[in-house]
Formats: sequence, C-alpha cells, structure tokens
Amino acid sequence: MLVALSLEAHRVDEYLQASLIHVLPDRVEVEVQLTPGLAVVNAVLTLIDRNADGRVSSDEERDYANWVANEVDLRVDGKSVPLQLTESRYPTLAEMRQGLGTIHVKLSARAAGHTLAYRNRHLPNISAYLVNCLSVQSDGLSVGPQQRDPAQKSIAFDYSFAGQHTLSTNWLFRSSVWLAALAAALVGRLGYLLYRRKTQ
Repeated sequence: MLVALSLEAHRVDEYLQASLIHVLPDRVEVEVQLTPGLAVVNAVLTLIDRNADGRVSSDEERDYANWVANEVDLRVDGKSVPLQLTESRYPTLAEMRQGLGTIHVKLSARAAGHTLAYRNRHLPNISAYLVNCLSVQSDGLSVGPQQRDPAQKSIAFDYSFAGQHTLSTNWLFRSSVWLAALAAALVGRLGYLLYRRKTQ
C-alpha cells in the first residue's frame, strides 16, 4: 500500500502525518497516522509529555489526540462538520525514539452528503503530509477525482453511493427542468402576444 510504504520511508527530519478518509452513507471516519522522524521526535514528545516527567500518561495521550482532532477540518456539502475522537493508540517511547513509532488517532463525524473537503493544519512547520480516500467497493461508494493541494494537507472530492445521484447531478437535473419550464412559458407567452397582434 502506498501510504504504508511512505510511512516506512519517511525522512528523519519530518513529522509524517497520513490521513486516511473512509466515507460511509451516514458518517465519515478519519484515521490520522502520525510518525515523527528521529530529528523531530523529541520536539513532538515535549508537546505530548506536558509535565516533562519522561513518560506519557493516558490523560496526556487523550489531550494530544484531541488537539489533533481540533486541527483537522472536515466539510460535507460545504458545511463544517466537527470530528469527534473515537480512539487513539500510541507506540512505546522506545519505538518513538527510534523513529519507528506511529500514533493512530481515529475520528468520526455523523454526516451525509455528496461533496467532501478535508484539511490537516497540525504542526505545519515540521510536518510532511499524505491524504487519501479509502474506496471500498462493497460499500457501494463511488468517488470522483480527488483534488489535493501540492503539500497534501487537503483533499476535496465528490462522492455518491449506489442508487444515489451526486449533488452536481441533482443540481443539473433541477436546473434543466427549471430552464425547460421557463423556456416553455416564454414560448407560450410569445405565441400569445403574436396571436393578439394578428387579431388586432
């Protein structure tokens, strides 16, 4: 898998943040995988271990995961949707200090729509980013072209599920019906005016 390979080969002077987005009919799930390289791991641990006692407590793990949750933005059909922390998993400090440990932060939001935009704003000064939408055929999910910014902090795409129309398709259909009705009304009005002119 491309993301897994990138995680294994990331540069030691970067904090690699890979966001994996899973869209379901009634919700959006996001997993952020955060892997600090050797050159930045101490800086990251300082942010997690706030009391500097050399260990990371469950409260510090939760607080840091919530900080990550607050620094990613999700919009569905143009509306901001708050992501809630559902799970976080941390490697051992020994693994992190070797540049091998990955923090997993899982987030979820109740949302249904046809367009999605996501952005990660966490620690941009030391970070490199990856972002991807996971499309599982069994879910009936169809994803349009994925538009990413050059740094891969953000992604945007249209999506639909089997039996559903995309927002753009629905909008075009409604617009075409409205325009056809307007055209018919104009033609009818023009015909009426021509008829009145001939009979006068």
